Amino acid sequence: MSCKWETIIGLEIHLQLKTRSKIFCSCSTDFSAPANTNTCPICLGWPGSMPALNQKAVLLALRGAVALNCKINRESSFDRKNYFYPDLPKGFQITQYFRPLGFEGFFQVGENKVGIQRVHLEEDAGKTIYNGEEVEIDYNRAGIPLVEIVTEPDLVSPDQARDFLRELRLLLLYLGISDCNMEEGSLRCDANISISTGGEKTGENQVELKNLNSFQAIARALEYEQNRQKALKKGGEEIARETRGWDTTEEKTFLLRSKEESVDYRYFPEPDLPVLVLEEGLIDSVRMDLPEKPQERKKRWEREWKIEKEETEVLISQQARADFFEKTARLAPPREAAKWIKENLVNFDFPPEISPEELGDIINRVRAGELSTSRGKDVLQLCLESGKNPARIIQEKGWTQVSDEDYIEKLVDRVLEENPGVVDDYLSGKDKAIRFLIGQAMKLSQGQANPGLVWDLMERKLEERKNYG
Repeated sequence: MSCKWETIIGLEIHLQLKTRSKIFCSCSTDFSAPANTNTCPICLGWPGSMPALNQKAVLLALRGAVALNCKINRESSFDRKNYFYPDLPKGFQITQYFRPLGFEGFFQVGENKVGIQRVHLEEDAGKTIYNGEEVEIDYNRAGIPLVEIVTEPDLVSPDQARDFLRELRLLLLYLGISDCNMEEGSLRCDANISISTGGEKTGENQVELKNLNSFQAIARALEYEQNRQKALKKGGEEIARETRGWDTTEEKTFLLRSKEESVDYRYFPEPDLPVLVLEEGLIDSVRMDLPEKPQERKKRWEREWKIEKEETEVLISQQARADFFEKTARLAPPREAAKWIKENLVNFDFPPEISPEELGDIINRVRAGELSTSRGKDVLQLCLESGKNPARIIQEKGWTQVSDEDYIEKLVDRVLEENPGVVDDYLSGKDKAIRFLIGQAMKLSQGQANPGLVWDLMERKLEERKNYG
């Protein structure tokens, strides 16, 4: 009898906050600084040094907790998490365990509502660097301000976990609380995964995967671990509660250590920091100051402007691109603005070397028949290359589209007179011959004739010849 296995996944996301100094001292958070230059007695844990809380870190963390629909503790506190690694100079980490900043929130991704168990502040450890047989320690990261976001075990597949983290990262970028640079460690993710037949207690066989630093790594590591646990279960073996790493070369997880329990960390209140008390009205002020969330923005575009979902996904993926589109869509038809950006600007850094006003001008000229679509794209390209505005480029190139019917009629008559063989082909039923004739007319006008008018007049005159010989 086969069993139907259920996958249960919860994430722990560590996010570096966008501050210029560390969470408990004034040392710089500059990622590019030489090793062990951004340190002081406080972040190195010297005896007698006293931490002082970074106010901006608190405000950024609060912004994240409110955006994730968390309940907020107006009085939260800091605690010591005790463990011993070479890159943890104090021998403990200052974090929030007993009374976190935010709790019992949620984040909606599509149809899936994922619970947010807690959002809390903490400091980062240093960085261990393995250099051949030598091990080096860089303490620049020690004391970097982090916010940890812990989800409920509501995710049921590796792909869902990846998509959740991708959407969460986008929200955090829009909030401006972190640069979310996974390559530099600004956003790191641990995942807890277990397999159940539905009758087992969730988390009984929980395995933790540490430091997954890309969306691809998250999906692949969870998929591997899911299959590994299923194979063990089918073979009648117990799954040990353990912490595992992800080998990107071998594409498999490997044992790091047995999984610690909270009791192993011997949490106790941090004696050198007072209770964090939020001022009356601060939470409401932060809530009022939140920007429109990416998912809400996409829905508004689809509802009000009828933008295709495929286009909204592209536009929303960068905040600067989304802002550029929003401004352009108020100056030109939104659906056309979306199409032009998706087709012509998606590979450019935003903001590009053209303003929303200039792109809107090009789109409106094409709509009005002053430029053909292809000529409009030429103008756009030259704007990007030269920095000149569309009006100046069109004037310099002499690219204003001609829509004068008398002028275009003369062009059409000339083309028909000079190409009698092609005209005969059309009259004998070869309808595609009209394309050659139109091309000749556009060539004679040096691309300036309104192609729609050329087509209409050419078709009308050919049909007259067909009907009246």
